[in-house]
Amino acid sequence: MKALSIIRCIPGIALAACIMAFTLMPAETNGQDYNDLSRYIMNPSFVGEYQEPAHVPMVIFDNDEDALSGEWHSSPYYRTLDGKWKFRWDKSPFDAPAGFYLPVFDHSEWDEITVPGTWQMQGYGYSLYRNVPLEFSPYDPPNVPMDFNPTGSYYRTFEVPEHWDGRRVLIHFEGVKTFFQLWINGEYAGSNKGAMTSAEFDITGFLLPGTNSVAVRVLRWADGTYLENQDMWKFHGIYRRVYLWSAPKVHVRDFFITTLFDNGYRDATLSIEAWLTNQSQEQVHNLTLKAELYDDSGNMITSFSERQSLIESGGNAGIVLSRQVPAPRQWSAEKPNLYTLLLKLEDAGGNSLGILQHKVGFRQVEIIDGILHVNGVPVRLKGVNRHEHSPYKGRTMDMKVVEEELKLMKKLNINAIRTAHYPNTPAFYRLTDKYGFYVCDEVNVECHQGENWLPNVPGWEKAMVDRMEKFVIRDRNHPSVIIWSTGNECGLAPAHWEMAARARELDPTRFIMHQSNHPNGDAPFADILGTRYPHPAGLAAVGDTTQRPVIMGEYSHAMGNALGHFDEYWEVIYSNPRLQGGFIWDWMDQGVLFDLVTTPDRSNYGHQAVLMGNPEILPGRSGENNKAVGLSGLDDFIELTPTPAQDLRTQVTMETWIYPRGFVNHNNLIGKGYALDLAQISPSRVEFTLHTHRRHSLQAELPANWNHNWHHLAATYDGREMRIFINGQFAGSMPATGRIMRVRNPFTVGKNHMINNENWAGYISNSVFDDVRIHSVARSPDMLGWNRDAAPADDHLVVWLDFAQTDTTGTFYSYGSTPMSGSGSMNGIIAFNRVPEPEAWQAKRSHQPVHFEALHLPSKRIRVHNRHHFTGLDELETTWMVKRDGVTIEKGSLGLDTPPLEQEDIVIPFRLPADHDMHYYDLFISARLREDAPWAKAGHEVAFGEFHLNRTQVVDPLLIPPARQWEGSSALPLRLTASGDLLIVAGDEFEYTFCNSEGKMRSLKFMGEQLIESGPLLNVSRTPIMNEVSIWGIAEFDSIYRWGLDSLVHELKYYEIIEESAERVIIRYDVTSYSMVRRDMKFDNRFLYTVSSNGMIQLDHTVNPSIQIPVYPPRHIEWLQKMGLSLTLSPAVTNLEWFGKGPFETYPDRHTGAKTGLYSVNITDIEIPYIIPQDFDNRTGVRWGKILDGEGRGFAFWGDETMNVAINPYTNLETAWYPYQLERSTKPVLNIDHRVTGVGCTPVTARERYRVYPTEYSYSLFFLPLYDKY
Repeated sequence: MKALSIIRCIPGIALAACIMAFTLMPAETNGQDYNDLSRYIMNPSFVGEYQEPAHVPMVIFDNDEDALSGEWHSSPYYRTLDGKWKFRWDKSPFDAPAGFYLPVFDHSEWDEITVPGTWQMQGYGYSLYRNVPLEFSPYDPPNVPMDFNPTGSYYRTFEVPEHWDGRRVLIHFEGVKTFFQLWINGEYAGSNKGAMTSAEFDITGFLLPGTNSVAVRVLRWADGTYLENQDMWKFHGIYRRVYLWSAPKVHVRDFFITTLFDNGYRDATLSIEAWLTNQSQEQVHNLTLKAELYDDSGNMITSFSERQSLIESGGNAGIVLSRQVPAPRQWSAEKPNLYTLLLKLEDAGGNSLGILQHKVGFRQVEIIDGILHVNGVPVRLKGVNRHEHSPYKGRTMDMKVVEEELKLMKKLNINAIRTAHYPNTPAFYRLTDKYGFYVCDEVNVECHQGENWLPNVPGWEKAMVDRMEKFVIRDRNHPSVIIWSTGNECGLAPAHWEMAARARELDPTRFIMHQSNHPNGDAPFADILGTRYPHPAGLAAVGDTTQRPVIMGEYSHAMGNALGHFDEYWEVIYSNPRLQGGFIWDWMDQGVLFDLVTTPDRSNYGHQAVLMGNPEILPGRSGENNKAVGLSGLDDFIELTPTPAQDLRTQVTMETWIYPRGFVNHNNLIGKGYALDLAQISPSRVEFTLHTHRRHSLQAELPANWNHNWHHLAATYDGREMRIFINGQFAGSMPATGRIMRVRNPFTVGKNHMINNENWAGYISNSVFDDVRIHSVARSPDMLGWNRDAAPADDHLVVWLDFAQTDTTGTFYSYGSTPMSGSGSMNGIIAFNRVPEPEAWQAKRSHQPVHFEALHLPSKRIRVHNRHHFTGLDELETTWMVKRDGVTIEKGSLGLDTPPLEQEDIVIPFRLPADHDMHYYDLFISARLREDAPWAKAGHEVAFGEFHLNRTQVVDPLLIPPARQWEGSSALPLRLTASGDLLIVAGDEFEYTFCNSEGKMRSLKFMGEQLIESGPLLNVSRTPIMNEVSIWGIAEFDSIYRWGLDSLVHELKYYEIIEESAERVIIRYDVTSYSMVRRDMKFDNRFLYTVSSNGMIQLDHTVNPSIQIPVYPPRHIEWLQKMGLSLTLSPAVTNLEWFGKGPFETYPDRHTGAKTGLYSVNITDIEIPYIIPQDFDNRTGVRWGKILDGEGRGFAFWGDETMNVAINPYTNLETAWYPYQLERSTKPVLNIDHRVTGVGCTPVTARERYRVYPTEYSYSLFFLPLYDKY
C-alpha cells in the first residue's frame, strides 16, 4: 500500500519555493552532468557497459549432493543481496545526491527499502497504468525527460567469504527497471538497459578485505523505455533478485543443452555445447568436462566426458559432449519428466573446478506438414498471456504464489503460457519445466505508441537484437520453452529480421512467432502464424488459407465479464489440424492495493472524494494553515463518487484556486466526461467545453503571470451563455443553449476520464488545487470564491473541496485507468488475488482434454474423444450418473482406456424411468484424476459432459418440483377487492396487490410476509459490462445510454379485469415503456395476470418494440442488452434457490463450464467478482427458482422456457466504478429475463446468435407461494 506524501515548508523558505519543489520544471543538477548522463540514457546503441556475456543462470556447487538438490543456498559460492537496502527517491537524477555511492557518504538518514521490490509499492514515486502510449511527453525517441525523471539511489554493504579469495566474484541483477548504474566500493562498475533480462558484472577487482559496499542508481526513464511500452502498470526499481556468486578463474561460462530423438521417437541423443573461460594469468591444459545424467530418483543414467587440450590466458573455448540415451522418459506438458544434469569441470590433475546443475527434458519440437509437433505428436496450445503482476508488490514475484498460479492453470486445463510481453523471472521457467507448460517466450520489445515507425528508425537495431540475444541465451535450456517471440506490437522492421536470425543462430531447435498488429501477428520470417483477435469465422478462414501452424498470439480478450463464445473458438480449432490453439488475453486482473485516502466534501451533500495516485498535501494559497493538493502529472487526481446530485443538466459553475507549475500537456482541471471540461489547452489559453446537442467550446487568454502564482479560475453556464472568469475578472463568453449531456462519468479534479484515459499520451495535470467548488447554478461574479472565503451553504453548492483534511479510511484495489471506455488492466480470467473468475470455468471446459459427444441418447450411445496428446484415459477415473430433478438416482463407472488423440464409442447402461416426461432427467459423465498429480489431488475433475434426456420440455407447471406440493390441495375461493387505484386479490394465506395506475404488481404477501414490493416491469438494459463500453469494440452501451434505454419510463395505457370468479381472476395491463430521452423509442407491453385459487400467478407477457434508430451517433442501437422483467424484493427475502446452471454466474455465450443442478445462495453472500462494477450474477438455463425469507416463506417461479435469473444486491451498481463505492440494498432486485445478450470478448462483440434484437417477444412466467422450511 502506498502512503500519501505530505510536504511541509521549512520556516524561512518561501511558500512558492516549497510548492515549486515538485514541479516538472528545470532543477539544479547537483553535480550531475546532463551531457554525460544523456550519453547513457538517450542513446539506443548504448545497451550497457562492463557486463559479462549473457549465459544460463548458474551457481557452482562443490559436491554432488548439493548439486543434485539444485538449491542455490546450499552452494558455498552463492550469497544473496536481497533484503534491506538504504534508499532515497528523487524526482530527477539532478536532485539525487552526488557521491552517494562513496563509502564515506552518510546514508544514516536514508530510508530502508526491500530488494527485490518496486519503489512505487513501497511508498515512493508514482505508479500508473497506460495501455498504448507512454506516460511522459513529448513522444520523442530516444529523448526522455531529464529534469523530471524519478530516480532511486540504493546502497548497502556486504561481506565476501574468505574462501572466495583467489576466485572471480560476480554480481548478478535479474531485473532492474529501467536504466541503472553500479558502483562497488565507490568505483564505477558498469550499467545496463533492458529491464526484463539479467545483467552481470565481474567485481573481483573492486573488492576489499572485510566490508564492501554496493551502490545502484536507477532511472525511471531512458531510451529503453520506448521499447518497454507494454500494456501494464509502470513499476520501477530493483524488482528481481540480486546476488553474488563466485567461480574459479577457469570455469564453464555457459552451456546449451539439446535433445534429438531418432525417427521412432524412442531413443534420444543428449548434447551439451559448453563454453569454457580462462581468466587466470596462465595457459591451462587438459581440462575435462564430464556430464552425468540422473533420473528423478537420484540414479545415474549415463556419464560421458570430453577433453579440452588448451585455453590461452584470457581466452575461451567451446566443447561439445554427446551421448545416446536409450528410451528416456519424454518431456511434454502432460508428462513433464525431468532428469538432472551435472556438469563437472576438472583440471589436468583431476581436481574439481566446480559442478553445475540443470534440469533436462527430452523434448523435440518440429513442424511437420504445416503442423506443430512435440515428440512427433501434433499438439494444441490451450494458453494464456501472463503478466508478472502482484497487487501487493507490483512487478516483484513471490515464487510460492507463482507456483500456486501454475497449479491453478493446470486445474483449469491450461497447458501453455505466453510471457507477455517480456522474459519472466528465471525461476518461473524452472516451474514451467516442472509442472508442464508450453511456453512462448517473448522478448522485451514493445513500442506500441510508435509501433509502425520507431523500429524502422536507424540506430535502434542494436538495442533490439541485444534484448533478443540475452533472453534466448538465458532461457534456451528449458524444455518448456518451445517458441521464441520477436516482440509485441512493435511493427515489422529490418531489426526484427536480425532478431529472428540471431535467435536461430543461438538456438536452431525452436520456432519463431512475431506479434505485431500490422501485419496481424505475422512476419515473413515467422514459422508460426500468430493471428490476433479474430472472430471464430475469421479464424476458420485463416486456417483454410495458410500452410503454417496457426496459434493465436492473443484472442478472447477477457476484460471484465467476458470470454463469450469461447466454445465456438475451440469448435473451429478442432475442425482444422493447422489451427493449434492460442493464448487468451489474459491470465490475471492487474489490480493494485492502495490506501483509500479521502478528503471531506464540505457541501451539504457530503460526497466521497478520493485522492487517486500519490498527490502531495501542500500549503494552500493562504499559507501553512491552509492546505492544497499538488498533482505530479503522473496520474494523480481527485475523483468523486458519482451521485444523482452531480447530474447537472441545466446550469453549472466550476471554480477553483489553482497554482500552475508549468504547462506540460493538455492540462485538465475539472471535468465530467464529455459533458463538462475545464482545461488549460496551451501555455496561454484555457478552454471551457460542454456538450448539449452539440459541442460548445469557449476559450480565454491566461494572464502573463499564470505560472507559479495563485489564480482563481471559474466557468459558468446558465442555459443561454458560457462564461469564464479569471481572478474575478470577466475573461470571455459565448452563447450556448440546451441541456447538458447526460454522462456516467463522475466529477474529477486534475483529470477528465474520457480524455485522460488509458490511451492518453503523456502527462495529465501537474497543478496545485485549492478550494474546488461545483454549483448546480450559474453563480454571478460576486458569488464566486474569488470574493468569498466561504461558499453559500445552500443546496446549489454541490461539491466543495478545501483539502483541509485528508483521511486514510481503508484500502482499495485500483485498476489505474478509465472504465468508462474499457479498462485494459482488467482482462484476467482470475482475479488479482488468484481466485478464478467465472470466465475461468468456461476456459476449463472449452479446453478440457476429454470430450463427450451424444451420438444417440435414446440408445444411450456416447462418443468419447480423448484429446490428450500423451495421456490415455486409463489414467483417469471416468464415471456417469443420472439425475432426476437434480437428484442422483443412478450411477456407475466406465473402464475407459482410449489412447491419446483417439475416440471410442460407448453405451452407458442407464435406465430412464417411464415418467421421464414428468421430470427433468440429466446424464452427467465425469473424468477425474485416478492418482495424485503434482498440481492436484486424486479425484480432481478434468472434464465432464452433460446431456438432457427429456424428449420434450416439461411444461405443466404443476409438474415443476416446487409446485408439486400444491397439487390436489384444497384452495379457498379468491376474493377481489378495489381500493382507489389498487386491486387486491386474496386467497388462502396469500394477498396480491396490483396498481391500476402503474400497470404492475405493487405487493406479493404470503403467510403475512411481504415478499415482493414492486414489479414486474419491463427491463431491457443491464449495468454495462466492460465490453459494452470499450472504445476498442463498438461501445454499444453508449447508444443505449445516450438514448435513455437504460432507464425506461412506464405509462399505463389500458387495463381491464377480464375474469373474476372464485377460481380465477384475470387482469390485463397495457403498458408503454418509453426511453427517458425520446418517446419515439418505446416498447408496447401487454401483461396478462391469471391468478388461480391455489395462489399461482400465470403472467403472459407480450412486448413489441418500436425503436426509431437515430442517424446520430454512427454506432446505432442494433440490439438490446436483454428482454425481461425486474421485481423489487422486500428486506425479508434472504435466499435464492434455483434449478439451472451454476453455482457461478453464466451467460448465453458462456455457460457450458457450469453444470445444471440444484443450487442455493444467501443474498447477503452475493458479491460482484470483478474489480470494476458491472453486470454480474446472471444464471442461464434456469428451470425454476425459489425466493425465500428466513422462515421458509417464499414463492417459486418458472417459465414456459428456461429463464435467465439474477439478483442485484446493490443500490448503485450502475453508477459505481469501484467496489468501495457500492452500497448494498435492503431491497434487492430480482431480474427474470426471457432473453439476455451474451458477453462477447473485446474487440469481438457478442455473436449474432447471442444477441437480443428489438423484435416482438411472447412468453409466460409462473409464480406460486410456498412454505419451504430449511
